[in-house]
Amino acid sequence: MLRKVLVALASALIFCLVLAWSNYTPAGEREEGVYHWSYGSLVAIYLIYALPVYLLGGIPFAYLIEFAERKTGWKHPLAVYLFRFFAYALAGCFVMGLFVVVVSNGRSLSNAFASGGLLLLGGGAALLYGHVLLFSFWLVKRRKEWG
Repeated sequence: MLRKVLVALASALIFCLVLAWSNYTPAGEREEGVYHWSYGSLVAIYLIYALPVYLLGGIPFAYLIEFAERKTGWKHPLAVYLFRFFAYALAGCFVMGLFVVVVSNGRSLSNAFASGGLLLLGGGAALLYGHVLLFSFWLVKRRKEWG
């Protein structure tokens, strides 16, 4: 459980850093008289939304995906990876759709699904979580080998 919480925190931070970087307007490109958020402010605002989604949506789905993976009985690493890849992507789309419904009281749901951008964002965020989780297992294994 602790590993999943730490992975959710790290994933949320990485996700918000990248998202803030993509939306940040450098000082040289800013229009005069228009307010622009600082990079740190963007990261903080994105974390306010991303952390609960990762913690309340991501961790339960990670347990559900692990349970489903154990039930399949697949042993081949590629099959397990592909299963996790698609399962995390679908879970991320579902959690993002649920997030949009909760935040907008269902009013902007049709717009979110029409563009598909938010669903892709949710799928990408979930894939980030899945890969950070894989990296954490690799890191622990390497640490044990190093002594």
